[in-house]
Amino acid sequence: MTDSATDSKNVVLRYLRALRERDIPTVLEVLAEDVEYWIAGDLPISGTWTGREKVLTGFFTEMTALLDPEAEYSIEVRNVIAEAGHVVIECVSSSVTRQGTPFDNPIVAVFTLGGGRITGMREYFDTQNFARAIGAEPAAREDAA
Repeated sequence: MTDSATDSKNVVLRYLRALRERDIPTVLEVLAEDVEYWIAGDLPISGTWTGREKVLTGFFTEMTALLDPEAEYSIEVRNVIAEAGHVVIECVSSSVTRQGTPFDNPIVAVFTLGGGRITGMREYFDTQNFARAIGAEPAAREDAA
């Protein structure tokens, strides 16, 4: 099955909407079993997360530990570029850390898709801004893969 640009875009926008709504079943539904996340930098969330289960129990668990679970989480999509099987999103995510610090995180994420699911994501953002917001020194993730 070849995903059209519109199909690819719709899957990624559905994923982002599910993240905003903290709808984990939908997030898992749109991720391929062997999805690969790569997060820039040397933060606790940085590195490569391979497989849907590792993304859920690793990456999302790390993010949940850093952010206030009661605070609103928003994603403002500013630009979308889509081709069949590839989507680039420019957005700003906004939240509050566990320490109560509000922050905005401008992000560019490159998604690959196949069979109607996300097979990969590479996320680029200001890692120093993120480190300041969470009040942590950057630390390398060696066990993310």
